[in-house]
Amino acid sequence: MGARFARDSSWSIPLSSPLWSPLSSPLWSPLSSSCAMACAAVLGLALSTPLVHAADGPGSFTPTPISATPNRQDGLAAFAQLERVLKHPRCLNCHVPDSPLQGDFSRLHYPPVQRGADGKGVAPLQCTTCHSTRNSPLPHAPPGLETDGKPGWHMPPANMKMNWVGLQGAALCKVFREPRTNGNRSLAMLEQHMVTDHLVAWGWQPGPGRSLPPLDKASFDEQVRAWIRNGAPCDATEPLRKSVGTTKADATQGVVEHLRALATDATDATDATDATGVANATGATGATNATGATNAQQASRSQP
Repeated sequence: MGARFARDSSWSIPLSSPLWSPLSSPLWSPLSSSCAMACAAVLGLALSTPLVHAADGPGSFTPTPISATPNRQDGLAAFAQLERVLKHPRCLNCHVPDSPLQGDFSRLHYPPVQRGADGKGVAPLQCTTCHSTRNSPLPHAPPGLETDGKPGWHMPPANMKMNWVGLQGAALCKVFREPRTNGNRSLAMLEQHMVTDHLVAWGWQPGPGRSLPPLDKASFDEQVRAWIRNGAPCDATEPLRKSVGTTKADATQGVVEHLRALATDATDATDATDATGVANATGATGATNATGATNAQQASRSQP
């Protein structure tokens, strides 16, 4: 169920982070036109990309706000219900140290595939070798999933394994909640993933021969919202969360605006460089003409 849990690591660098500015580099002037064109091209690509990926469900998403009066005990009770699902084989079998597990008894996967850098396996045993775009009608046969018209089955990538084998309670909760271990997701992004992602939903439609999680999908979604609404607590002492953070769509829009600003700065710098060059050239021509005139006058006076 959680194989797509780490898809969007692209937001690992917040827009508020200090970024090197090419405008401060001595190499900027000769490269400014190229940089401006590159920024414009990337900006065009970003604008042409849907703000919400197909894997996160169709339509808009509104995150659950944290209550003005959150109740820690209600939040902890909600996560206790979530934990029952997170530790179920439909979810746990892909949240492992390296090799996936399979079946209701979480046996070692056969054939013996490995995670791979991108979570999609290692040649010649990539996930898509056996997992297609839909479940097999045969009991216990390889399940399938479609993502943007292609087979979408995979584990979290190697740089964000999200392994929670052997974890429980607060330890599991913190791995699940913290961006550094959950695929760089804010609470808003985490809710969107759990509530709308089609691979999460697969856990309740796993094909014949597989058991379902202990909560139905609607109840699971409500427990996700209840946990977040009450400050997303993981233990009895830590401060409750006060913000759910940015949504995926907002983060994408922030990148678009950042690229637009870079493209504008690059264009302005190019125009300024061109204007300076024209002024210098004009000044140099004027100085040359003045020098030539002075030399001519001196030569005329020196003749007998």
